[in-house]
Amino acid sequence: MRSLIYVAYFFPPTGGAGVQRTLKFARYLPEHSWRPTIVTVKESRYWMVDPTLSSEIPADLEVVRTEARTIPARLGGLARGRRGAAGAACRSGRSQRLLRRLSSIFLIPDPYVGWVPVATRAVRRAWKPGAVLMTTSSPDSAHLVGLRLSRMRIPWIADFRDPWTRRMSFRPPTPLHRRIQHRLEERVVRAASRIIVTSEATARDFRERIAGIDPAKVVCIPNGWDGDDFPREVPPPDPSFLLLHMGQLNPERGVSPLLDHLEAFFRLRPDARARTRVELVGPRYSEDEREARRRGFSDLVRFADPVAHREGIKRLHEAQLLLLMEQDSDEGRLILPGKVPEYLRSGRPILALVPEGGAAWDLIRTSGAGACAPPSDPERGARALADLFAAYLAEGALRARTDPEVVASYDRRRLARRLADILDEVVS
Repeated sequence: MRSLIYVAYFFPPTGGAGVQRTLKFARYLPEHSWRPTIVTVKESRYWMVDPTLSSEIPADLEVVRTEARTIPARLGGLARGRRGAAGAACRSGRSQRLLRRLSSIFLIPDPYVGWVPVATRAVRRAWKPGAVLMTTSSPDSAHLVGLRLSRMRIPWIADFRDPWTRRMSFRPPTPLHRRIQHRLEERVVRAASRIIVTSEATARDFRERIAGIDPAKVVCIPNGWDGDDFPREVPPPDPSFLLLHMGQLNPERGVSPLLDHLEAFFRLRPDARARTRVELVGPRYSEDEREARRRGFSDLVRFADPVAHREGIKRLHEAQLLLLMEQDSDEGRLILPGKVPEYLRSGRPILALVPEGGAAWDLIRTSGAGACAPPSDPERGARALADLFAAYLAEGALRARTDPEVVASYDRRRLARRLADILDEVVS
């Protein structure tokens, strides 16, 4: 068994889609002769938690937990908001934007930069001859651990679960801050042995923006699904026309575009309102709830607190239609949200309100998984909803016609094998 030192600030009991990637790689890499050691923090005060994920950590997995020493950990509950049983339920987007703005002035690249020296020391202590280092972001500061240790000429893989300077929330306060961030990103990309991203669109973006790098250095390993998370007996879909969004809403990806599409849909099919229900399960901001009330959707749109990951998987099967939403921007085109492979695996059709021609749009359209409409074109979304509603009335239960091979390609075990192949390459 070869050794991988895996630096991941977010790890169970922290929740969220990004945690799944690290956890599943840690579970399945040993099947391919790679034994990870996770370097992470002690239980943090991050607003998303899922204690059930801790039971999935393999008993023989070495997890090194350090002090966090970051601003989010020290501030704790500031702007944390109301909490549910499985983590944060709702908080103020205004407070979040203010905290983000203040931290971006004084902390580069992000509020978690205080963990870099702590994690670097932990990696040095955990290091084994012949090991490979892997750092995963968010937070972007995790890659500074690899940048510091790259002077030792060790094999190092930088895994970008999200883009860095192309992230939708990337808003540097000054041109100087922007230059510093871009310079740090470029140094990481040039110094790492391999760059892993979660969509081909992001891979192309790196290859085009960072001049002179070998295109083969940037590879895509998307997020995936784990068959062990899915119920053996699939529950039947709800008899109503239930639209379900599973996962976090945020200031860059709020509920307003969805409400625009619903209004246009009900103008086109007034009879549909009495049979339609919308559930948004997961962390969100108080502004989303207020907007739904202001638009007169209190009787139709229900916000639900976060649930444990496997409970969320079960609820996918209970919906008639799964909602995917992304910001209509150049940055949004790069994103293939972590929930998409699990949506595909559920067999329920997807309505994707995503940028046209982006990573999510291309996958949904080419795989036959559902329908797409730009977030800024409610009339187009209304027509897609009307077609799906007509099929629901005719069939009683909607099923996606997704290419089975596309679904199979996102199996976490297959993706772990791809990562193992890359690890083999960098040590050879």
